[in-house]
Amino acid sequence: MRGAVAGAAVLATFACGCNDAASAQELPRGRTEAEGVSELAALCAGNSADLLSPCRELALAAMAVQRGVGLALALGSDVPGTSSTAGRRMGSVPRFGFALAATGIGMGMPRVSARSAEGLAEEVDPTVIGLRGVVSAGLVDGFQFAPGIGGFLSADLTASYSRLWLPEGEGFDGPSSGVGLGARVGILRESFTTPGISVSVARRWHETVGTGDVEDGNPGELETDLEVTSLRAMLGKNWFVVGLMAGAGWDRYAGEATVSATGGVDETGAVSGRLASERTVYFVSAWYNFLISQLSAEVGVADGVSDPFDNRSAGYDPDRRHWFASVAVRVTP
Repeated sequence: MRGAVAGAAVLATFACGCNDAASAQELPRGRTEAEGVSELAALCAGNSADLLSPCRELALAAMAVQRGVGLALALGSDVPGTSSTAGRRMGSVPRFGFALAATGIGMGMPRVSARSAEGLAEEVDPTVIGLRGVVSAGLVDGFQFAPGIGGFLSADLTASYSRLWLPEGEGFDGPSSGVGLGARVGILRESFTTPGISVSVARRWHETVGTGDVEDGNPGELETDLEVTSLRAMLGKNWFVVGLMAGAGWDRYAGEATVSATGGVDETGAVSGRLASERTVYFVSAWYNFLISQLSAEVGVADGVSDPFDNRSAGYDPDRRHWFASVAVRVTP
């Protein structure tokens, strides 16, 4: 429902000509509550009052890693540089597309790589750098209402592979990978006179990510796996060799997280719990068309999440919005 509301809001904004992404603070907030963070912090601290504050920051850091990595997997549009379904080429032959995108995501989080428990109260802003490959296949052409107006209930399938680099200077283990599957359904296929309008759903999985090492002097450590569910609504139009698109969506990040403020994740004192959070995403894209390829750029902003702890005074603010950007090359033979 949040995804549908957000999509309707952006489509209305685009239609009235107000698709300026520079004023992110004017976008409606889709702030939600985090799930499982306070419970994981309580398990980590046990009966120790001294561990309560570090464990809260570690639990928030695990949630922040899920949200940062999840956003790097999902980005804005599921297929770069188009808001329309591809359809089929000739009769029953699917129309395939291939894209490669370079991405950058800002990710705020507590400083797990600190040298003291007090250092966990500081906020850092590591940048997640990634590459994402996407393959799309147009399977259903959909219904045509009139000449040049069609594509209703058309459908594409998408598959993706992502490789992410998180900064080892902030205690991360190194590169990690994720995969995804999804579908895009056409409301209206783009033509000479009409824009392309579509909605999509995707599911993505990422391998375990870890940061911090108590044996290296850090006050804690964590690791988490990740599943991402994404909904998107997009509207866009080509004008000869250039095109523009605006969209909005909803993401849900969830996974099993293990944190420890007293020992390694394989030792007594490490605790695990399932964390989950949601957010709304807004994005705009522009592209330049060649014969069968295009070069596109996308920028977007993602909402924060409410702080689950009252009267917390540490530096990391989970409510803060974060920006993301990507540059992609897409080929549609």
